[in-house]
Amino acid sequence: MRTNTIMKKVLFFCLIVAAFAACSKDKFETVPQVEITSFGPDVVVKGQQFTLLAEVTDKEGDLQDTFYLVQNRFVGTNKISDTSKYSLINLGFPTKDKIELKLTFAYGEQIPGTILQNQEGADRGLSYGLIVRDKAKNKSVYVESKRITLKKV
Repeated sequence: MRTNTIMKKVLFFCLIVAAFAACSKDKFETVPQVEITSFGPDVVVKGQQFTLLAEVTDKEGDLQDTFYLVQNRFVGTNKISDTSKYSLINLGFPTKDKIELKLTFAYGEQIPGTILQNQEGADRGLSYGLIVRDKAKNKSVYVESKRITLKKV
């Protein structure tokens, strides 16, 4: 009889442990993580290049889908935003759990291998935001760079 009681207690304890294990949150991060590591220089003049560097991680290793680049232009208190969609596969990124995204821009002049930033008029502020979507369609949170200044062309 005593063995039966001990077996019931052990079984009950095992069920409690199994329930806690089943209910615990998965430590596996399914949403890509984005960190903008640098953006600049702080002031850019016509003909100069500037770079946005971001580190993107996804523990599942399925960074093969899309990133959204949000351009924010500031003139005084006015903010104008435009979003462009790019394919990570078309940029040649293999299946990895961590990539460095490097985007190079040219201000006021077309330079091969850069994205043209052609602003006219007064000096304006510029920042970029990023959202990354992985193959499983999980989206990162929006992250935004610091603001730099594009000097009048």
